[in-house]
This record gives sequence, structure tokens and C-alpha cells, in this order.
Amino acid sequence: MLTRGARRALVMLAVLGALLLAASVALALVWAGEKRSRDDRSQARSDAVAAARQEMVNLDSLSAGTIDADLAKIIAGAVGSFKDQFVKAKTDLKQVVAQRRTISTGVIRSSGVVRSDSDTATVLIAVDRTVKDASTAQPATTTDRWRLDLEKHGGRWLVSNLNPVS
Repeated sequence: MLTRGARRALVMLAVLGALLLAASVALALVWAGEKRSRDDRSQARSDAVAAARQEMVNLDSLSAGTIDADLAKIIAGAVGSFKDQFVKAKTDLKQVVAQRRTISTGVIRSSGVVRSDSDTATVLIAVDRTVKDASTAQPATTTDRWRLDLEKHGGRWLVSNLNPVS
């Protein structure tokens, strides 16, 4: 038989053990939620960069022979004012590429996230664009830097704005 003091100590130890267990479970749940949130943010950043890189390659890879499909890819990766501006310029761009028999390719040199959250991101990209057309004997390569603003729509990252970086 336990003395009254021993029973009280045993009850207090049991209560303390239960409190420590509850605190440990709560801490583990908070930690798991934070990790999931960090992983989600990291994945969103990676997805935004991948979409920005692809849209930049699409913009810089045009060919007179595939111009309709090339322009459709660009428009599919755009939204908002960027899409509106590009759709307006599409006819003129198509005509220039076809007349000059242009073939251009874009190769991403580097990219990085300026800022991001779960639905928007800003990405900087440096790209080498090589252009050959009927008026040139040798292809010309230029390096450009761009700032792309992206928005997430229906689970897809789309470019909403594009500006040169000097």
C-alpha cells in the first residue's frame, strides 16, 4: 500500500508525463506543418522558375516554318497584360518572321527568383538568343536579361509581365 504522499507524487508524475506527451505531439505537428509549408514554397518557386525559363525559350525560339505553333506556345504561357500585348503584336511578328525567313533559338544562361509566394513570383533570366535570317550569312547571338512576373492560374504558372533588365 502506498502512502498518501507517494500516491500524490505518482499522480503528479502521471499528469506531468501526459502533459509532456501532449506537448511533444503538438510540437511534432507544428514542425511537420512548417516543413510542409517550406516544401510547398520551395516547390512553388521551382515551378515558377521552370515556367519562366520555358516561356523565355518559347519567346526566343521562333522559326518561319513553325511560326503559328511557336506563337501559340507563347500565348499559352501568358496571361493578363503581357498576353494582351502579345496577341496584338502577333500578326506583325508573324509577318516579319515569315518575310525574313527567320530562325531563332534561345538558350537560358541563368535564372533566379527575386521574390515569390504561393500565387505570384518574379524571376530574372539571362538568355542567349541566336538569330539567322535571309539577310545574314552568319547567325548573330545576343545576350539579354529579363524580369518576368508570373501568376498562378489553375495550377499553372503564367507570365503576366515581361521587362528588359539593363
